[in-house]
Amino acid sequence: MPATDLIAACWTSAGACDARPDTFDDRSPLPIARRVAAVAAAGFTGFGIRRGDLLRVEADPGFAVLRRMLDDHGLRILELEFLEGWFLPAGPARAASDRARADFLRAAGALGARHLKIGADFSGGSFKPEPMAPHLAELARQAADAGTRVALEPMPFTNVRTPLQGLELIELVDHPAAGLCIDIWHVERVGVPVASLASIPGRRIVAVELDDAPREPEQDLLPDTFAGRRFPGEGDFDVAGFVAAIRATGFDGAFGVEMLSTAFRSLPVEEATRRAYETAARFVLAG
Repeated sequence: MPATDLIAACWTSAGACDARPDTFDDRSPLPIARRVAAVAAAGFTGFGIRRGDLLRVEADPGFAVLRRMLDDHGLRILELEFLEGWFLPAGPARAASDRARADFLRAAGALGARHLKIGADFSGGSFKPEPMAPHLAELARQAADAGTRVALEPMPFTNVRTPLQGLELIELVDHPAAGLCIDIWHVERVGVPVASLASIPGRRIVAVELDDAPREPEQDLLPDTFAGRRFPGEGDFDVAGFVAAIRATGFDGAFGVEMLSTAFRSLPVEEATRRAYETAARFVLAG
């Protein structure tokens, strides 16, 4: 049966041009209550949130209040992001990652989060799954203890560039709490044919994300992913083929919508989330 749940990934409701992943302070300038209300009114049944906003909410009004807020608005799926550095050796960077990990797992347990998105090595380098596998296995065990899962997102500017590389790492770990996050932007930009995704076992997929963009990047890939995305169906990506391939894997979970662009962030959050839902729903809920 086609998925009926759509998740508004964190940036889809963060709002304002200064709320971007590449800034020192990635917290949304919008009140959490306004974001939740806008996401629900648009039709979404899932909500995404970043660590900075999680910590702010934990301090005031508290996780229990946020959970009630989500429930009252029919937002039954919660997505957390984004953990980096979980694979690093001991040192200051790993210590910072471990602090973020503790925050995410605490929030996941308190809020009943469905999954936590994680990234690979943004410094690049070759793909070597064996050294990363024990670290991911440990993280997966901890996530399971917190009642959640981790979703590794392959990206063209990390050492895990393609979904098949991500799958190799996930299968090496072979833990039910570890799977893939497959975002059409990264699939298209790394040059992987979307039809090839159908070979991935659906049980290895935790999260899927929709968006769109022009065929050719308008700038370097990393800044382009923050500034140049389009609503699903308003660019050149094969969104319909991507959805069909994901469904062919046997994946029957929710689809996320991750909108990141300068133009998108200039919209009021109510309009932004409504357009994000309506454009994605044409592909996901059409039958």
